[in-house]
Amino acid sequence: DTLTLEWVGSMPGKRESRRLLGDYVLPQHDVVDQTSFADRVAFGGWSIDLHPPGGMYAAAEGSKHWHADGGFHIPYRCVYSQNVSNLFMAGRNISASHVAFGATRVMATCATLGQAAGVAAGLCAATGRPPRYFAGDGLEELHLALQRQDASVSGIAVADPLDVARSATVTASGSTTLLVADAADLADKPWRLDADLGIVLPVDPLIQDLELLVDADAATVLEVQVHDPVLPQNYVPRELVDTWAVAVPAGANQWVRLTGRWAPSTPRNAFLVVRANAAVSLHVSNHPTPGVLCLSRVPMEPQEYGAKPVREWAEGTLHRRTVWLRVGSPTRAFRPGNVIDGYARPYAGPHMWVSEPAADTWLQLSWTEPVMIGSVEVILDDDVNEDLINLHHHRTPFGIMPTLIRDYRIEAWVDGAWRTLVEVQQNRARHRVHRLGAPVPAAALRLVVIATNGAPSAHVVAVRAYPPTTV
Repeated sequence: DTLTLEWVGSMPGKRESRRLLGDYVLPQHDVVDQTSFADRVAFGGWSIDLHPPGGMYAAAEGSKHWHADGGFHIPYRCVYSQNVSNLFMAGRNISASHVAFGATRVMATCATLGQAAGVAAGLCAATGRPPRYFAGDGLEELHLALQRQDASVSGIAVADPLDVARSATVTASGSTTLLVADAADLADKPWRLDADLGIVLPVDPLIQDLELLVDADAATVLEVQVHDPVLPQNYVPRELVDTWAVAVPAGANQWVRLTGRWAPSTPRNAFLVVRANAAVSLHVSNHPTPGVLCLSRVPMEPQEYGAKPVREWAEGTLHRRTVWLRVGSPTRAFRPGNVIDGYARPYAGPHMWVSEPAADTWLQLSWTEPVMIGSVEVILDDDVNEDLINLHHHRTPFGIMPTLIRDYRIEAWVDGAWRTLVEVQQNRARHRVHRLGAPVPAAALRLVVIATNGAPSAHVVAVRAYPPTTV
């Protein structure tokens, strides 16, 4: 009597459908422990989400959730049949246990599995190989094909032997070298530090000193904990590295410096926890800073089936805003060479080039001798780092991500002059493939950025260039 029907699906469907056996059955612990599979072809981010079989009439709790600390990998062996030689599975029928299925069943993950199965099926048809071949001797070939289709594979750097961009020297008009958020428009009021605040940022090669713009109602001590998330795809505080503290006098609009240093053995994300302090407020920008994610913590009641910190931080996210900060050490996280490093998604860092905010912005690939180019591909930043896992909150205020480049052109240095090969306006896509009408002997390629969809800097994830014979 007190309910209103708000939404109904156009087609009724059961949450749990027929599932088939592959060469591997994905179990619960591979999701929760985030097992790193050599043959991974997709990733998921949803919790293990189980509901009682009795439905709305069940006496048991409506749902139970087990949470990983970030995204989990799904192996290729789960998407082809164990005993039917030419059968692939994608979506809800993959080879997974009942419990693991509670995480793999969601539509975005099903879509990534569908792309992986489709690409593998295409390889089988083109080469005459059975599906199982690409789990072993043909795995490198499968990963290469997935990369060319910009599939959702996390943490694998693919070296494409046909991509001549890999042998180029990459330069740019300029790059972001400091992690700073102090020039964007200020939010109407500061963020009261009533709960812990998380700041995720790339560390490459180190992080040294941190300044924050604060208001303090009374003299106090501000404390920041530096945590290592450990796994490259994670953004929760897992291992405490150090604690930095600073005495803060009463007053408004103060830049306070927390002194410390962390230089991990390899590039990675850091998770800084600004400890709750009722006397302190932090100034906030209305715009995000590349590579930086801010989250507020909403503590949850302990649950016997596995409350995880990722849920606490995800629930309290400072959506698309960044506290005003200055990191004292320069960063290499946005250098031009990232566009040929083989990664296409964030993994222990952003893996992309980010320019300085400027009108005249370009990225250039140069060779010692001209190379024949038949096609050029660019992968642009559609802000996959905006919400590192879409766990139980679905929202975006944009029809199109501001970080996508809107207008650009691609030029080639041919016979001592720049020749325009491609001009694009009103771009809304992440992956653009430009096949040239005739091969071009280029000594250099240049991506000239004319406008973004709102971001102050140009963001480019990858640039690839192929000879005319490449299909």
